[in-house]
Amino acid sequence: MNNLSADSLLVDFLRMGVAPGDTILLRASLGAVGRLRGGADVFIGALLKAVGAEGTIVSLAFTDGAFLKKPKIEDAFDSQKKSYAGALPNAMVKHPDAFRSRHPMCSYVAIGRLAQHITAQHDETSPAYEPVRKIVDAGGKCMLVGCVGNSPGFTTTHLAEADLGLLSLAVFPKLTSTYFKTESGEVKLFRRTDPGLCSNSFYKFYALYVKAEVLTTGKVGSAYSIIAPAKDCYEIDYTALKKDKKLNVCDSPDCFTCNAGRWDRIHRAPGYVLGVLVRKIKSRFF
Repeated sequence: MNNLSADSLLVDFLRMGVAPGDTILLRASLGAVGRLRGGADVFIGALLKAVGAEGTIVSLAFTDGAFLKKPKIEDAFDSQKKSYAGALPNAMVKHPDAFRSRHPMCSYVAIGRLAQHITAQHDETSPAYEPVRKIVDAGGKCMLVGCVGNSPGFTTTHLAEADLGLLSLAVFPKLTSTYFKTESGEVKLFRRTDPGLCSNSFYKFYALYVKAEVLTTGKVGSAYSIIAPAKDCYEIDYTALKKDKKLNVCDSPDCFTCNAGRWDRIHRAPGYVLGVLVRKIKSRFF
């Protein structure tokens, strides 16, 4: 595909149902979109044009912690720390009009009319997924661009997990930690208490969105994409997980969370550890 311009991306966003005034919680694989004439900035610019002056775009700007070891002070979280969530949030962080929340591992970055509101008061004392609630309350939408299959589902599912108390199923969550810098420049240690459960299982919720007729599909550039109202998705997620708290269990034998990292699945831990060892031995000697 030839280099994609802001104008062609704008057309695609509008066809997907992005409208002026929208608040969009977005995750994207920009490589799947195609060659962007201007890189991530042209993608951001087109989306901002689609939502207009009254709209807002938001992305996950999550950052790593250290598991079972002491984190490095030089990796302490601050407003410019690089996110592992891809090129989109890292480009948004550099935007002159961006606001980023101060949660040491689960920050959000936003640009637009509600950006400051969505990211405000989300710090080391806050539950990880509270900015999603603000997006739901604002009548926002959730969108995936180019990552529908390999990074499935919407973050509304994690918020539903939190509201149902399912995050307490995580085994020893405080084993992951990081340092962070306060607004005064002081460096402190943070241990996360509410990690989300396995998001690789979230493809299961797609069928529920389709059945409820809330999901719109299409293409942004070359990237298969989906969009849906955040409130509808949250309500579907909440209802489904309330009925079956193991709906968010994936079927991968390699998944630590689903095979050993949940208290309601901890009985599978010996088999999981044995399976990991067997697969490592086979990969090394056979």
